[in-house]
Amino acid sequence: MQTTYSKILSSERFRNSRVDNRSLDIEAESDRGRLLFCPAFRRLQQKAQVFSMEPNAAVRSRLTHSFEVSQMGRYIADQVSESLRENKIITADQSSAFVTFIETACLMHDIGNPPFGHFGESAISEWFRKNGADSLIKSCSNRDHNSGLGKKDPRIIKATSDFLQFDGNPQGLRVASKLQRNSDEFGLNLTKTTLASYIKYVRCCTQKPEDIDSPFTKKGGYFSTEEDLVKSIWEDFEFEKPQRFPLAYIMEAADDIAYCISDLEDSIEKGLVEKKPSLEKIYLDWKERLAQEGHIKEEQTENKIHEIFQNAIRGCREDKTEFTYIDFRTSLNRVLATYSANQYMENHDKVIKGSFPSLIPSDSPSGKVLEALKYFCRSNVYCHESVQKIELAGYTAIYGLMDHFRCLLDCDYNRFYCALDYSKNKDGNNNPIIIEKKLLSLFPKNYIRTYKEDRSKLDQKDDEFKFKEWNLRAHLVTDFISGMTDNFSTETYQTLSGMRL
Repeated sequence: MQTTYSKILSSERFRNSRVDNRSLDIEAESDRGRLLFCPAFRRLQQKAQVFSMEPNAAVRSRLTHSFEVSQMGRYIADQVSESLRENKIITADQSSAFVTFIETACLMHDIGNPPFGHFGESAISEWFRKNGADSLIKSCSNRDHNSGLGKKDPRIIKATSDFLQFDGNPQGLRVASKLQRNSDEFGLNLTKTTLASYIKYVRCCTQKPEDIDSPFTKKGGYFSTEEDLVKSIWEDFEFEKPQRFPLAYIMEAADDIAYCISDLEDSIEKGLVEKKPSLEKIYLDWKERLAQEGHIKEEQTENKIHEIFQNAIRGCREDKTEFTYIDFRTSLNRVLATYSANQYMENHDKVIKGSFPSLIPSDSPSGKVLEALKYFCRSNVYCHESVQKIELAGYTAIYGLMDHFRCLLDCDYNRFYCALDYSKNKDGNNNPIIIEKKLLSLFPKNYIRTYKEDRSKLDQKDDEFKFKEWNLRAHLVTDFISGMTDNFSTETYQTLSGMRL
C-alpha cells in the first residue's frame, strides 16, 4: 500500500522546478506558497462567500472562507495521516506532504469562482445558452456569405459546450495551470498531485454524464482547453479511466463542513436570523429527517451531534451558562471532521479507486445535519431580500458585460487578430476597427498571451480551425470576467454602459 502513496504523492510538475533536490514535503510547501502569493488568490478577498460587497469585515469573503476550508482540510488530513502512519501505509515524510497537498487544494478550491458566485456562473451560462451559437455562426460567416451552419451542428455544440455549463471548478483549473503565469505557459506550475487533489468532478464539459463511469459527473470538472492536461495527470497516476483522486475527497468534505456552518454564522452576525430559533429549527429538522428515513439505530456520531444540538439549545435558554455559536461551530466541526477521517480509513480501498461516493454520505446522520443546515440557509438566508437584490444586480452586471464584449465573439478571426494589434485601425477587409481594440486593451496581458499561445497550437488548415479558435476567444472573454472582483465587475459594467467614468 505504501507504493500507492509513493505514486500519488508526487513532486512531478509539467515543467521541472528550477530548484533541484528538494524533498517531497518542501515541494508540497512550494505549491502552497505559489498559490498564496498569486493575484487570483488575493482577489478572493473582494469576492463574496454569500453576502456581496459586505461592509461588515467580520462576515466571510471567499478568501476567509478558503482559509477556513484549508484549516478544516488540514484537521481531517492530520487525523487520516496519523492513521496511515500507524498502519505503516505511508512514511513520516509522506504524511507531512499529504497534509500540505490537501491544505493547498482547499485553499485553491474557489479560485475560479466568478463575481457573485453561483449567480455569476448562471449569468455566463445563460448568456451563452441564448447567444453562443448565434455568435459563433456569425463569426464563421462573412458579410457577403452565410456559412449555412445550424445550431445543431456538432462543431457548434462542441465549441460552445464549455460555456453552457460554465462553472468555477473548471475555471479554477485554468487559473492555476495557465492564467496565473510567470514567464511561460505553465501558470503556477503546481505539482500534478495538487492539481489532481483540486479536481472535484471527472467529466470534461464537452462530455455527457452518462459517457463516464463515475459517481462524479454531475458537473464538468475541466474545460476542453485543459483536457490534455487532465489526461496527462491521470496517465501519470496510472488511472485506467477517469476517476476522483483520493485527496480530493478530503477537500470536498472540508468545503461542505465549512460553508454549511459558516453561512449560518454570517447570517446571525448580520442580524438576518436569530441564534436561538435558528438552532432549534435546525435541530428539529434534523430529527425529522432522521425519523422519516428510518434512522432508528443510534450510533456514536448521531449521539454526539444530538448532544451538540441539545447543548446549543439549552445554552440559548439559560443566560448563566450560554452555549455560544462558537461552541456550536467548534463542537460540530470536530465531530464532522473526525467522522470524515474515519470514513476515509474505513473505506480506504474504495477511496483509492475513486469509487466511494462521499466521506459524508447524504443518508448518514452527519450528512443529515449538513443538509439541515443547507435547508435552513436556503429557506431563511439565501432568499433574504438583501441577498436577492445584490445577486440580481450582480447577474445584470455579468450578463451585461458579456453583451458589451459580444463584438469580440461576433467578428471573424481575421478581424479579431487585427484588433489584438492596437496600432492597427482597419481589418483585412479595410473596415475600421474601433470598439474591439479598445475593449481588448482592458484585458490582462497574461490572458491575451494565453490565448495567443493556445491559438498558435491550432492548425489553420484544419476544417475546424474557426470553431476551435472561437472557443479560445470565448475563454479569453470569460477568463477576464470571471477573474473580476464583485466591485470591479459592477464598476466595469457601469463604465462600459456610460453610467460612470
